[in-house]
Amino acid sequence: MPLAFPLTLAQFMDLLPVAVLTFDCPEQVFTSRTAGGEILSADIGPRLWQGTIELGRMTPEEAASVLPLIRLARGAGASFLVRDLSRPGPRLDPKGLILGAAAVKIASVAANAREIALKGLPANYALSAGDLLRFGYGSSPVRYALHELVAPVTASASGVTGLVEVVPPIRPGAVADAAVTLVNPSCKAVIVPGSYQPGTPRRGLVEGVGFQFVQTLR
Repeated sequence: MPLAFPLTLAQFMDLLPVAVLTFDCPEQVFTSRTAGGEILSADIGPRLWQGTIELGRMTPEEAASVLPLIRLARGAGASFLVRDLSRPGPRLDPKGLILGAAAVKIASVAANAREIALKGLPANYALSAGDLLRFGYGSSPVRYALHELVAPVTASASGVTGLVEVVPPIRPGAVADAAVTLVNPSCKAVIVPGSYQPGTPRRGLVEGVGFQFVQTLR
């Protein structure tokens, strides 16, 4: 039976021998200058997570296991989940041991679409600036939102946080009670066409394999 898209972390990214990973959410901003020297700016599109993955040296056997998966992910309509390997979980609880089996959910989303509150956390659970969180929204298809906390926030004794700012802005469709992932949070991505580097066999090893990826909202 063929693999279904998006490929899960276990089906794709966790199998790659990643040596270098960049992970960023660049601005999509247009700027113009007035005669008075004022710089005006406006968003021209959604901010999407993107980056580069470079694989380490592989034996031919290792390459034979992962390269077909990359070729599959390069096809039209293909997608996969990707995560920031440097941020596997909250900074103060990177393995999620304190979080445990807590069922974290969205408590509320501010009208400004820049702030979010969470519930279902352990009592007094602390999140730090730079922590990532993921939740699904919408249907047919379900979309994957990945956000970064701008400031620290601590849950109350009942496991509820106050509003905290995140980037990128929260898109329409996010609702209260949506399940939130804090450990190994990921987003749905595609390989940028033309970015794949097939690598070179050298001294019995394959090196230089890599590609660029960009988040997709569908």
